[in-house]
Amino acid sequence: MVESVPGAPYTLELDSLSSVEANIRRRCELLDSVAGDNTFSITLVTFPLMGVGEFTTSESKESPYSRSLFVPDVCINTAHPRFANLTQNIRLRRGRKVCIQIPIYIDTHTMERTVDHRLNIDYTPQNKDIDCGIAMNKRSKGEKFSVGEAVVLKERQINDNNDTSEYPEEGEMIYFYTPATHYYYAQYFNKSHMELVKQRYDVCPCPVPSVCHPCIYMDCMAFGMGCNCLQVTMQFEGESCARHVYDQLGILCPLFLAISSSTPFQKGILCDSDVRWLTIAASVDDRKHEEVPRILKSRYDSFSVFVSSSVPNLEEFNDEDFVINDAHFETLKKAGVDERLARHVAHLFIRDPLVVFDQMIDIDDTTHTEHFENIQSTNWQSVRLKPPTLDGETGWRVEFRVMDVMPTPFENAAFSVFVVLLTRAIIKYNPLFYTKLSIVDENMGCAHNLNPCSQRYVMRRDIFSKRVSTDPSENGEFTVDEVFNGKKEGYYGLIPLVRRYMEEEQLQSPILEGYLRFISMRASGKIPTAAQYLREFVVQHPDYKHDSRLTQQIAHDLVLHVHKLACGKITDERFLPMTKFRGKRVRE
Repeated sequence: MVESVPGAPYTLELDSLSSVEANIRRRCELLDSVAGDNTFSITLVTFPLMGVGEFTTSESKESPYSRSLFVPDVCINTAHPRFANLTQNIRLRRGRKVCIQIPIYIDTHTMERTVDHRLNIDYTPQNKDIDCGIAMNKRSKGEKFSVGEAVVLKERQINDNNDTSEYPEEGEMIYFYTPATHYYYAQYFNKSHMELVKQRYDVCPCPVPSVCHPCIYMDCMAFGMGCNCLQVTMQFEGESCARHVYDQLGILCPLFLAISSSTPFQKGILCDSDVRWLTIAASVDDRKHEEVPRILKSRYDSFSVFVSSSVPNLEEFNDEDFVINDAHFETLKKAGVDERLARHVAHLFIRDPLVVFDQMIDIDDTTHTEHFENIQSTNWQSVRLKPPTLDGETGWRVEFRVMDVMPTPFENAAFSVFVVLLTRAIIKYNPLFYTKLSIVDENMGCAHNLNPCSQRYVMRRDIFSKRVSTDPSENGEFTVDEVFNGKKEGYYGLIPLVRRYMEEEQLQSPILEGYLRFISMRASGKIPTAAQYLREFVVQHPDYKHDSRLTQQIAHDLVLHVHKLACGKITDERFLPMTKFRGKRVRE
């Protein structure tokens, strides 16, 4: 994974906004120019065969930092000490390897050809060496589970009628999940599965769910932090503005995760979800077993508290269990930081530092921010509030971090520009999207369902009301189409809001108009999401055996196809009908 940024920040000028796509293309071309023979860059969320067999060109299979069974440490950037030590220290603090379980998409032959029924995960030869490092029945922590000693698992019966009426009782399984995970994985449980789940949890009490549905098992940070995403960082006029935008964008994260969904496969297997989010959350989850009931989220997860200083009754929306570092909270208040912002920062400091460089331990915190940034930069939330630098050259910023990266520069530019324009519209018109924070996490759960744009999300009905409350009557359920395109006498819509801003600020151009049309069509389902398109490519490939697995040939053809799409060598009007995006706008 290579992270790239523009050489200089974009501005709000029309020429600058219109240059984003070309800039992304130039960066891809630059990578290709130095990549070597038969090598090129692609913007897939994950390499299709990551962790499958001989997927690297390196002869080394050693993994002293991650202890992974599937990914050698040569995949980590060992040229810089940060990354290998992050990998190792997450594992050491947690007390065992990370445990990532993503439900498998069940096709006709998946259960017989792909699932290891002993562990209910994808079958690999390495499964015999799985060791979660948990003492059970006086075992040593390093002892591996043998076939004879493992908890006996019954083959899961696939529920053909999709009856989801018997979910766990409220609170019955609460400590197995981060909040968003809880809502998502509930679809795989019914009463008959509960005892099996508890048995599996006794074997491997990991802070990610042990589900009855067969899962893709991944065991190291590289599976998550090796994913690619699309992030947008924006600078604002001041603290109050940044804090308010932080809240509004945080509420919208589930919708943007859904519409940008581009992750239909991981570790060479089709997933029963379309997004990367929970994979990364689990890949850096350093919580100790005893911390899970108290700290409900991984350090990579959805944001946890509203911070705006302009909403009087904000506290009623912060309805989730919320742990803070009390000592830091008191220090901040004594220094004059208001309680809302102090709680936000004190929550960041419930985490331990993961990497500390020797020469940066004893420094003056009045002239250096490295200690703060050490914690801030390893709290990977869906949105991130960034205070100004000490030199005053950089102001208050917000990172919008939730979106999957998409296969083409056009898609990535469209969403990057749209987020910026939406943010300016939020500042100008002051819509209020507030719902309870627990509802935001429910929406994040919805975004992890297969085809998430077909789900319904709980949103505030009237975003221009001067007063907001947590009264359920103020909310409604809306599709991604309705949230983005609007619903007559029901929801204003993000695209109409952005159009209004563009017209008033005279920011109209064929390029930006094309971006709005594209996002509108994707939200409405007239064109597929990237995840739907990539999944269709796999299942329609002649080498696909209806067993949920990607073969070497499928992966090769998929990567080549995506590369040709991205650089314009081929087009596919079913996926990106560019003729509709580049023409003159037709008013409906």
